[in-house]
Amino acid sequence: MIRELQIKLWSLVAELEYLLYPWKTKQPPEWAVERYNLDHGITDDHEDMIYYNWIKAHDERIGRLQSEMIHIQNEVKRLNQELSNARSE
Repeated sequence: MIRELQIKLWSLVAELEYLLYPWKTKQPPEWAVERYNLDHGITDDHEDMIYYNWIKAHDERIGRLQSEMIHIQNEVKRLNQELSNARSE
């Protein structure tokens, strides 16, 4: 019974894997490159610079948001302390 369950589970996982990875080699077929706009292996300095600047801009935004969140957390703590001090007086 357990063996049959293992076989059914394996076949389910195999079908799912086939749906997720429809080609067998490292290099995707040409139809997949065109349909899904995959990396075609052609290096382009301009395209690389666009991606680099895009990632850098997102990193700067994330850094700014993190520093703003830290500032807000500190302000909330300060206000809570002031509120607790005002209640205790």
